[in-house]
Amino acid sequence: NDFGKPEMGRHVRPIFMSGAGAQKEMNQDNIEENTLAEPFDLHLHSTCSDGSDTPAEVVRAAYSRGITMLALTDHDNVLGIPEALAEAEKIGARLLPSIEVDAEWPHEMHILGLDIDVNEPRMKAALATALKRRGERNAVIVERLLQIGCDVRGYLGGEIGAATRLNIALALVRGRYAENTKEAFAKYLRKGCPGFYTVQRFTPEEIVSLILGAGGVPVWAHPMNGHAEPHRIAPMLKELGLLGMEAYHPSLSEGDTVVITSIARQLDLIVTCGSDYHGAHRPEVVPGQTWRDNALLREARAFFESREPRTFAGIDSNKGKQMA
Repeated sequence: NDFGKPEMGRHVRPIFMSGAGAQKEMNQDNIEENTLAEPFDLHLHSTCSDGSDTPAEVVRAAYSRGITMLALTDHDNVLGIPEALAEAEKIGARLLPSIEVDAEWPHEMHILGLDIDVNEPRMKAALATALKRRGERNAVIVERLLQIGCDVRGYLGGEIGAATRLNIALALVRGRYAENTKEAFAKYLRKGCPGFYTVQRFTPEEIVSLILGAGGVPVWAHPMNGHAEPHRIAPMLKELGLLGMEAYHPSLSEGDTVVITSIARQLDLIVTCGSDYHGAHRPEVVPGQTWRDNALLREARAFFESREPRTFAGIDSNKGKQMA
């Protein structure tokens, strides 16, 4: 079973899984060559998780830097997708409704679900579970920090349930319990620290299955993070249905990128790029900074261009609801 995986090659007709599980063939012969050379960024975050920009602001920030295709990949929720899609359609950019989900295998890893159907029932139910677990984890972390004299409750913007550890680190900085987020993680939030706490996560198999079931493309995000062993793990993930690897990311050195692209080519996986943009929360990162005009990324662009666009009208019936 190739799980809808595209073969590598410029003139391939990629196959993907629809939300109903049917395979659909898309013709990419009519894609303009200059479109394939346009910058794209398939890993950005908004205020719906741990970014500082609203979904619409993320789209505008990317477009202002020449990005014509982007993926909003907030953690464990797709609440920002309607707003992002509406803005992208208004300015003429292609928005891939997407998500970033945490997995455990055996260390933490992140898997991007690119270009998913946000209304697919199993995905919505799973994201509701993930959000519930995240809220439980955050409540424990905040209580543990309170026990050591760090009251961050007044410094957490938005709902605590949707907060990430970066949000909590930023709250520690705002409360002057840490000089910066790096110190906040090292002093309070890393494993072995007073504020460390984790909850059950989905397995990679569950996440990949959910993404494929929602008609999406599962991609291993920043594969060298967390002391990963990509040579060993990538083949196992491919067996589960993984379709791509994020070989261009700010955390990866040039040597890392060479390793990841080599593995991806050996396994016949697509290669993606993502800035992991968080706005002012990571000011050193800007949209599109990891894009390169090369054959592998042109092939990835061709693959996503060949897929039927998901539109604001297509999800508007659920606008304003909890999409997870």
